[in-house]
Amino acid sequence: MHTLGSIDSSGQTDWLAMATRTAHVAVGISSLRSGAFVEANESFCRLLRRTHDDIIGRTAAELGMWPDPQMQQRLVAIVQRQGSITRFEARYCNSAGEIGDVEISARIVAQRDEPFLIGFLTEVTDRRELIEGLRAAQTRLGIVLRSSNMLVFRQDRDLRYTWVANPALGATERDLIGRTDDEIMGAEAAAPLVSIKRRVLESGCPERRDVWVANKGHLGCFDLVVEPERDAAGRLAGIICAAQDVTQRMTAPGQAVRVPVNAIQGMASLIGREALTLRQKARLQRIDREAARLAGPPDPMPALQQLRERQAGALIVVAEGNPVLRELLQVLLEQAGLRVVAASSGVEAFSFTMQCAPDLLLLDMEMPQSGGVAAARAVRTMARHDLPIVAMLSASFPASAGWALDADLDDVLDKPVTAAVLYEKVHAWLESR
Repeated sequence: MHTLGSIDSSGQTDWLAMATRTAHVAVGISSLRSGAFVEANESFCRLLRRTHDDIIGRTAAELGMWPDPQMQQRLVAIVQRQGSITRFEARYCNSAGEIGDVEISARIVAQRDEPFLIGFLTEVTDRRELIEGLRAAQTRLGIVLRSSNMLVFRQDRDLRYTWVANPALGATERDLIGRTDDEIMGAEAAAPLVSIKRRVLESGCPERRDVWVANKGHLGCFDLVVEPERDAAGRLAGIICAAQDVTQRMTAPGQAVRVPVNAIQGMASLIGREALTLRQKARLQRIDREAARLAGPPDPMPALQQLRERQAGALIVVAEGNPVLRELLQVLLEQAGLRVVAASSGVEAFSFTMQCAPDLLLLDMEMPQSGGVAAARAVRTMARHDLPIVAMLSASFPASAGWALDADLDDVLDKPVTAAVLYEKVHAWLESR
């Protein structure tokens, strides 16, 4: 009888035999002529749930090893034709009648002019079941996503899209995969979106924000959830995002008013630092009005109707550093019958205000290098004093409310801006003229 140690007559035979016997991979050696096993290691015995003596001298067919009786012939035919084979997939059966999956690597070797088939079998049943389970889960997830309007996608650490379901704003999967937001939308338009994703990658903490996005002439607002993705070692490998299109809700005239909490905080902070003047008393009255809205938001339809009926043609300067939000504000105000001059920086805001003598200035307080604060102070110094200036700022930067009030601005408009609140604010200040 041949043994594992008899295959190699060199001085290393015993070492190789020992390594083969104790390997976790199942190793079986059979005669190519008779098909009977001449040797099997411990893992092979465990795989079939048989003893070594029970295996030696018997064929795979006699052991009932292959549920498919043609499998052995196919395997041998391929090995004889190619000389070897790797990762041949097959199903096996052990002595208890249990069915499993294996991957087989095999080759033919000659010993004393007799050909033998050496097979290395790797048990992959658990892995196969896991893969099948993942495939089924992905199929179910795909059905759920296709039946919804939820945009779901993954980006790697370089923020390149690697997977996407339900692309939005006229984009296709082909447009997105392998590209970054900068490459798709342009660096300026993508900047607010990219900044959120970069923060999640740097901090490892999830974020949820409403963001306005423009692409291929389409404009939309999304309730965006960004979650960090970690690899098996716990390292940040990318982000998983889900985005719900809320454009209709954000622009619908019946949208509920979002309470400008940062405006309340900023006004209260300023009043707490100064003695009460007549102007500060007016600010306090505005705080009372804002707090009253917590009980129930007003219907914004009258504001939109009155803008069209009583303020048509009024001139508004909109200074906003985010090009997507700037475009949205311009569209919404023009739909209300107003004229709009759009500025992208504090310098432009001051210049257009001096040239055009607008009825209202909407001023972004988060422009680079304190552009909004500088523009507000310059306008207050050079333009007519009764020009109403409304600061626009994000709820995530409550300190900027203090900047707005210190710069002697009149009111605060929370970002992301909704149509309802925008119309109400603009109508109130145009009416105050």
